[in-house]
Amino acid sequence: MVTYYCSVADVSDFLRVPITSTTTPNKTQVEKLINRKEEEIERRTGHAWRTIQKANEVHDLPLIYTFGWGTPVMLQHRNIKDFDAGEGDKIEIWKGGSSEWENILGNSEWYDINYQYGKLFLRGFIFSILRKHRVRVTYRYGDSTVPGDIKDAIIKMVATEIINTSFRMDKLPTGGSGIDIQYSLARWKEDIDKTVHDRTEIMTI
Repeated sequence: MVTYYCSVADVSDFLRVPITSTTTPNKTQVEKLINRKEEEIERRTGHAWRTIQKANEVHDLPLIYTFGWGTPVMLQHRNIKDFDAGEGDKIEIWKGGSSEWENILGNSEWYDINYQYGKLFLRGFIFSILRKHRVRVTYRYGDSTVPGDIKDAIIKMVATEIINTSFRMDKLPTGGSGIDIQYSLARWKEDIDKTVHDRTEIMTI
C-alpha cells in the first residue's frame, strides 16, 4: 500500500515501537491509517502535497474581462498540473442549444491558464448570455514536495489514532510510568491543529 506524506517507519520511530507484519498494530493497518489521515489533512487544508485529480468542477462565467487574457475563472486549487487529455483533464463548455458539454482542451485559441495560481482564462465568451454553470473543469493539482510540518502532523495523527484504538495497552509499550499519555495526546493535537491552521488555503467565493 502506497503512502505519500510519511512512512510506517516514521510512525515507528516516533512511537519508539516496532511495527512489522506481525506486530499489533501491523504494517498494513498503519498504512491504512496513514492513507486516511492524508485524505483528512487534504480535506482540512484544502490543498495536497501529491497529485490529486479534481473532477467536474463547475463554474459560472463572471462578467469580467481581462484584456489580452479573457474571462477569468478561479479554480478551487492552485499549483495545477499541465493539462493533459491523456490524464483525463478537460475544459468543458455547456452548449445550451444541444444540452451537452463540449471539451475545448487542446484548442488553445479558446483558453489560457496560470497554473501556479489556478486561474483559467476563457476567450470568446465576453458577450455570452448563458453564464450560470457554463464551465466544467477536470484537472490535477498538488505540490511535489511534502513539507516537514505536514509530515510531522500526519505522524502525530496516526500515532494518536493508534493509541486511542489500542484497547489492549499491553500490546503497545508505553515506556514506563514517567510518560503521561493524555498529556502527550493533547500536545500532539495542538501541534496538528496549528499546522492545519497555518496551511489552510483561503478560497475566494
